[in-house]
Amino acid sequence: MKIPHVLFLCFLSALCGGNNGLIILTASKGRSGRLSCYLLPSGNTKFFCKGQCEEENILIKTDNVTATSGRYSTDYKNASGYGILTVSITNFTQSDSGPYRCGLGKSLVPDSYSDFEIRVSEVYLNIIGFIRTYTEGENITYPCHNYVYNSTRFFCKEPCNRENVLITTTNVTAQTGRYGIKYTAGSASGLYVTITQVNRSDTGWYRCGYGDPLSPVSYERFQILVADGPPTTTTTPTSTPSSNAQFLPLGLGIPLVVLLLLVVFLLFYQWKKRRNTSSDKELPVIYDNQNQA
Repeated sequence: MKIPHVLFLCFLSALCGGNNGLIILTASKGRSGRLSCYLLPSGNTKFFCKGQCEEENILIKTDNVTATSGRYSTDYKNASGYGILTVSITNFTQSDSGPYRCGLGKSLVPDSYSDFEIRVSEVYLNIIGFIRTYTEGENITYPCHNYVYNSTRFFCKEPCNRENVLITTTNVTAQTGRYGIKYTAGSASGLYVTITQVNRSDTGWYRCGYGDPLSPVSYERFQILVADGPPTTTTTPTSTPSSNAQFLPLGLGIPLVVLLLLVVFLLFYQWKKRRNTSSDKELPVIYDNQNQA
C-alpha cells in the first residue's frame, strides 16, 4: 500500500497540542500514514515505541538506516543538523490508538525524542494519512498559504455561502466573536486565521484566502477535527453512612494515609526528576496531512 508524502510541519510540540502539549493525530481505520521526528543526532540506535518504552512496547529498535517489523517501519537520515527518523504504519486498526514515542539512544532514557498520540477512527474520514486533532477549549491559529494577493481577505466554513462567511475584511486584522484573521506582510504565510475556544461544532472544512469568499481570487482549504476535552470532575452528594458501614480503626487509618502520601510524594519526585532531565530533548514532529474532498 502506498504511503503518502509528508507535507506539513508542526513546530515545537509543546506549542502544538492541547492535551498538555501532546500532538494528537487522527487516522482512518484501514488507511496508512507516516510522520517524521526531527531529532538531535546522537549515536546509532533508533527506536519507535508505543506507550511506555519498555521492551514489550518497543515496535522497532535498530542501528540500521532502515528497519521493518510487521506493519511498522523506520527510515533515518541526517539533514541540516537534525536526525530525521520517519516512521510508517500501514493498515491502521483500532488497537493502534494510543501514545507513541520516536527517538534516538536508549528507549527508556533517550538522548532525543518526540512524543505524539494517534487516534484511529472507526468512522470513515475522507483523509489520507493523518489529520491534526484539536481538543475542546484549544485556540487554533492556521496559516493560509495563498500566492495570489488581493486587498480583501476572508475566512469561511464550508459550504462558503453568505451564512457561513465568518470574516471578510480589507483591514490588516479583524475579529468576529471567536474568529479572527490577520495579515502580516513578509511573514511565511502572510495570512493567518484563528479560532478560540474550539468545540465539537467547529469540526469541518474551512477556507481562507483573498477576494470575495463566493468567488475567491485564491484560497486554501483545510480541515479541523475537534475531539472531546479532558473529562470534568463532577461532585456527587455525600450520603450519610448506614449503621452497618465499616471503617478502618483510627489507629490503623492514620498510618495508612501517611504511607500512601509518602508513596505519592516519591512517585512525583521521580517523575519530576526524569522530566527535568529530558524536557529539553523533545523536538518537532512532521506529520502526514494529505486531505481529499
